[in-house]
Amino acid sequence: MRVKQGIGMAGGMCSLLLLALLLVIPVISLRAQDIHFSQFFNAPYAQSPANIGQFDGQYRMGAIYRQQWRSVTVPYSTFGMGGDAAGLAGVEGLGLGAWIYNDRAGTSRLNTFHADLGASWAFALDADRTQHLVLGTQLGWSNMSIDYGALRFDAQYNGFSYDPSLGTGEQFPRTSRSRMDVHAGIGYRHTPGKRRNLTAGVALFNLTTPDVSLFEGEPSPLDLRPVVHLGGQFPVSEKVDLLPMAQWQAQGEFRELDLGAAVRYIMLDQWGLVRALQGGVFMRAKDAGYVYAGLEHDDWTFGISYDVNLSRLEPASRNRGGFEFTAIRVFRKRPAVPVRFKACPEQL
Repeated sequence: MRVKQGIGMAGGMCSLLLLALLLVIPVISLRAQDIHFSQFFNAPYAQSPANIGQFDGQYRMGAIYRQQWRSVTVPYSTFGMGGDAAGLAGVEGLGLGAWIYNDRAGTSRLNTFHADLGASWAFALDADRTQHLVLGTQLGWSNMSIDYGALRFDAQYNGFSYDPSLGTGEQFPRTSRSRMDVHAGIGYRHTPGKRRNLTAGVALFNLTTPDVSLFEGEPSPLDLRPVVHLGGQFPVSEKVDLLPMAQWQAQGEFRELDLGAAVRYIMLDQWGLVRALQGGVFMRAKDAGYVYAGLEHDDWTFGISYDVNLSRLEPASRNRGGFEFTAIRVFRKRPAVPVRFKACPEQL
């Protein structure tokens, strides 16, 4: 009876999340874009504020680095890192986390630095505490800057070649702008047993739609960005798990859908020691396909992925996309290891 009730409640929560998605999609009329990652499943702080504190352990730290378009222009590079705590100050369900990233794009060195602090609250939906609903929010500060000196303009061509001593003929009122912002998310987590889980959620970023224009006059609001994500883990044999994952997000005219799955092969899982290999294939609709490889070594998880560009930029990129690297460390209490051999004192 409990199993049937759990399945029914899980289906109900998923229906609510799908309803939230249907309510969110029609109101999107936006124009700007935030950063995004291929390994969205290894970037919890960037995916949703409701991911804060949602892990098996006491503390978690993670880092991610991405570089792309090296074959097309000056490489775009993004580095991010964050950390969070579960059951903060002994309060079950309370999570606290911080996240920073720095993104540098193209020849103009358009640089965005972002830092935020967030909190979450999770509460059980059933007596067995296998199902939880999580509410999270983040307060962030960002600074965007640009290097106009790295750009070339029509007025700097003398009729034969580029002459950097010539004036640009342009007026740039500012080279940077700072802003505050608020994000929120809701998530559902179902863990009926070891190696079995289902997660789903909806997040809304840029709720205050702050002005990001570097020019005076008409403001340019940073557009609202809804994110919907779904993931799971299911054993298919004694040592093999299947991890299907999906994420949809929208911003302005742009839509992004990531779909794929990874296979997890367990080499060791005993007394708190875990050694496993991961491998998967994913697709970002109308943009790229990418392969992923991961390694779990006790409290560490490492990931690497490579994008193969399939968009209209393919003639210039020659299918080359970008590398992405992730590292996550979870700090947790380990169970006591049984003593198999007892040292005997030396007999004289």
